[in-house]
Amino acid sequence: MKETLTPGAIAGRITAPASKSYAQRALAAALLVPHSDDPARWSELRNMGLCNDTSAALDVIRRLGAEVLIDRDTYRIQGGFLRQSPTELNIGEAGLSARLFTPIAAQSPRPITITGHGSILKRPVATTMTAPLHALGATVRCTGDGYLPLTVCGPLRGGTVEVDGSLSSQFITGLLMASPLSAEDTHLVVRQPKSIPYLAMTLEVLRAFGISVSHAADYTEFIIRGGQQYQPATYSVEGDWSGASCLLVAGAVASAVGSGVTVDNLNPRSLQADRAMVDALTRAGATMEQTGHTLTVRRSESLRGFDFDATNCPDLFPALAALAACCSGTTRLRGTTRLTHKESDRAATIAAEFGKLGVTIDLSQEDLMIIHGAAPALDTLRVVSPALDSHNDHRIAMATAVAALRADRAVEIDGAEAVNKSYPGFWEDLQKLRLK
Repeated sequence: MKETLTPGAIAGRITAPASKSYAQRALAAALLVPHSDDPARWSELRNMGLCNDTSAALDVIRRLGAEVLIDRDTYRIQGGFLRQSPTELNIGEAGLSARLFTPIAAQSPRPITITGHGSILKRPVATTMTAPLHALGATVRCTGDGYLPLTVCGPLRGGTVEVDGSLSSQFITGLLMASPLSAEDTHLVVRQPKSIPYLAMTLEVLRAFGISVSHAADYTEFIIRGGQQYQPATYSVEGDWSGASCLLVAGAVASAVGSGVTVDNLNPRSLQADRAMVDALTRAGATMEQTGHTLTVRRSESLRGFDFDATNCPDLFPALAALAACCSGTTRLRGTTRLTHKESDRAATIAAEFGKLGVTIDLSQEDLMIIHGAAPALDTLRVVSPALDSHNDHRIAMATAVAALRADRAVEIDGAEAVNKSYPGFWEDLQKLRLK
């Protein structure tokens, strides 16, 4: 699918999509609540907007034994882990679900193969999972050098295990959610924990479902008591700061003079790492106003280059690049080592696609992206090539679309359907903001 973007001002009000990070965690927790025919013992998940990743997680919990009743954005879930015995789970292209449901599947006494399709099969998601799962008592078979499919058979018995946290926190999330089902306590030691806010999100969901985990203040150690039982919960999924980040940048760089872009359903106290977008916008000189869960961003004529460490919020890089492209001066973004194994080689993809919009991006220094602002003040981006490519990366599609609002001519984004992974309504919402 191709999407044509023409330059122009925007204004209006949009509701942020549901956080797929919270949604996948909540679906897993609801699955792990013991089966009961009493509806009072079922979980209720609210604000569960669907995207491809959430749909894949929903399919997984059904295959593992949960019953799900859907009424618009409210899901009533009857838990029942392993009431069914699937031999295979397909997690689509969801990196979180791959790393989240593998340890959960490893609690099964029968082999389960975790597989997917598309870009996930090219990402070495199994590399860091094999040794820790084996140490905790699971049999693990990986057919391809760290890539899916991966077959696990348990159950996990608990014990002490060390995990590398330098590349992703998602497998640690999976262990935190699976280990309460183990017979013994689990002592989890994490080397170089990154994306710590995502671990805090996991602990928040676990508490909501009655699970207790103690941990060191720096998230390098966790003690998960074995033999715990998940409790049913009524849980409302927050709006997604990740999905909203491009809309907020759009308000900063392309909203009509005297107006702005208002985004509802954004918790100002959220644990989501990508809430840091507010800090980046502040550093760039954007004009913002937050009232409750509503944030309005207005265009500024004096956006300036900024320094920002995105190590713990790597999903913000594309939106940050769109913001930096429209700033005067130079922007320095740290944390590029976190971008290698995303839906695309995201640092290289950002440099290539924003280069087509006349933006110079330097990746020569380790763990650093240097962006030379190409459209300061009210200037436009000088398009070098109008044929952009999402590289099947939802965040690249959204970020280039926002930058294109400041281009000097129309561009076309190939692979625009990639937004379905996290924000299926993005193109419709962007169109709503267009001034008629």
